[in-house]
Amino acid sequence: MADLPTKLQLTVVTRERRVLEEEVDEVVLPGLDGYLGILPGHTPLLALLKIGVLMYRTGGREHHVALSWGFAEVLPDRVIALAEGAYLADEIDAASADRERLEAEKELARLASNDPEFAATEAKLQESVAKLQIAGR
Repeated sequence: MADLPTKLQLTVVTRERRVLEEEVDEVVLPGLDGYLGILPGHTPLLALLKIGVLMYRTGGREHHVALSWGFAEVLPDRVIALAEGAYLADEIDAASADRERLEAEKELARLASNDPEFAATEAKLQESVAKLQIAGR
């Protein structure tokens, strides 16, 4: 019987760039139906990702990445997240993210829920909130 891995190789990529590649102890993904906790040796799976915060732990320290939609492939020794957008905490300007949040809230207030722009504006709001969640960490 093969030994179970003790670490995960975490890779986060977008169409434009490789955002992160690191050996980690744990990953928590923002899955479409809820957050997914991944430890070394996890059963293989494919997951849809929603807008939210990916958390990963190395040692006793947590790190966060804001994600905008995507997919994740989980294997016993690695996690690959393919995202529309991915933002590390040190890349986020909190003031800019807060302006984006306020603009999206104003726009949502004037749109009807059946308006074609409603879903896109709601996604902008969720993304700005995810960025703000990790900007101060």
